[in-house]
Amino acid sequence: MNTFNIVFSVIVLAGLAYVSSVIVKKLGSLRDPLQVWEALNNVGLLPIRMRAWIFSTVVGFANPYSRSINFRITELRKGKACGVMKESKKISNPFRCVHAAALITFGETVGGLAVFTLLGKKDRAILTNINAEYIKVSRGLLTASSIIQPIKDREITELVNEVLIKNAAFETVAKLTLTWKVDIKDK
Repeated sequence: MNTFNIVFSVIVLAGLAYVSSVIVKKLGSLRDPLQVWEALNNVGLLPIRMRAWIFSTVVGFANPYSRSINFRITELRKGKACGVMKESKKISNPFRCVHAAALITFGETVGGLAVFTLLGKKDRAILTNINAEYIKVSRGLLTASSIIQPIKDREITELVNEVLIKNAAFETVAKLTLTWKVDIKDK
């Protein structure tokens, strides 16, 4: 092994150790996913694709069931979340398209992140209802997006958001309506 490879390996390991320490510190604050997302985006040496993979892995630790699908969160802002999921044999049904349960898990994860970006550290939200409308057979690369308006009424107890899942041709393949019971404590 030449000197360059050794130095490169040490630099990569040091970078991963730094990123891991940032993530471990932020894991406790995943109640604010935007804070974790922004912390990862502030690590300049990390490629964008690696940031999305790390963040999606962190989400998987917070919500273990979401690890059953292979997804990446691609955008996260106040009230907005977007992600991608590629069709694979692991999430396919016998008809060679994405299984309905995988679509719901994907949509719930993206929609939940959009909701949690609007909540304070002491606020809580729990999913109470999912309504899924399957519009078209889902194959290939899928994109989910959810946009929710900022919470103006701090007395609300229920929040509803919509998640659209589209295929590579930008055709809507599924539409989910998520109903959340919210407890707003930060007033």
